[in-house]
Amino acid sequence: MSVAPKVYLVGAGPGDPNLLTRRAEHLLYKADVVLYDRLVNPFILQLTRPDAQLINVGKIPYHPTTKQEEINQQLIASAEKHGCVVRLKGGDPAIFGRLQEEVEALEQENIDYEVVPGVTSASAAVATLCIGLTSRRLSNSVTYCTGQAVIDTPERFVSMMQQGTLAIYMGIKRIGQIMSTIQQETDVDYPVNVIFQASYEREQVIKAHVSTIASQVENSDVDGPGLILIGPVLDLEKMFNTKVSTPVLLQGDRTANIARAFEIYEEGRTAFLDIDPHCDYHPSQLALIQHIKETLL
Repeated sequence: MSVAPKVYLVGAGPGDPNLLTRRAEHLLYKADVVLYDRLVNPFILQLTRPDAQLINVGKIPYHPTTKQEEINQQLIASAEKHGCVVRLKGGDPAIFGRLQEEVEALEQENIDYEVVPGVTSASAAVATLCIGLTSRRLSNSVTYCTGQAVIDTPERFVSMMQQGTLAIYMGIKRIGQIMSTIQQETDVDYPVNVIFQASYEREQVIKAHVSTIASQVENSDVDGPGLILIGPVLDLEKMFNTKVSTPVLLQGDRTANIARAFEIYEEGRTAFLDIDPHCDYHPSQLALIQHIKETLL
């Protein structure tokens, strides 16, 4: 008897594989095919079986990219061919992950599915800062929003910063416009932290105020995805936090190297797996390893 297909909508967390949930790790090893987002750590993809198919459906901001409708169709097509399909999303799939659209597409086709939560980047960011998103004396709420939402309706969000924390996703490219918009709505020069590559060894933090953070970011050499945090709980002092090391490519036995890679990440460094000659790889797995060698080492 054939097993009915099931799609798992899984959160990959912010990047550090040690922040991946046990459920997510189990499903990755079980998966026949994984459709993954652009910002997923390549090492997390290497936790799949070597013969599992990997499909990149990531969206690149401000570039032509895979449309959501196409991703939905790829999910459905994969479920028709395979028993276990993982849709791997950065962070938590329920926070700006287009989750509902994929759920509705699966329900229309009567395809069984499960949502597996992940650690969102805001949680990883404040863990780095050793503060909370909320604090009994300073912040009794936290609001997740996109940069565009702040620009469109700033009055909604400025009031939330008075005794709360604002976590702005997908706002780095428009940080100047976002801060200018906030300044027009309030006389308070709130502290701001911008965290790039949260939880990765190359993570960097810039601390300033609403009035100065845009210029600090624009004049820095920091690049990559970032999260903007605004509110009274944040430190006022500017700081650059840099942790940079050379990634390690582990060769030899794949199972032993996965365990070693987790130890390396625990040390705050980065590791990836090279080809194990004793394994049979899907072509997409070989392409991933080649991509790692060409762009990440």
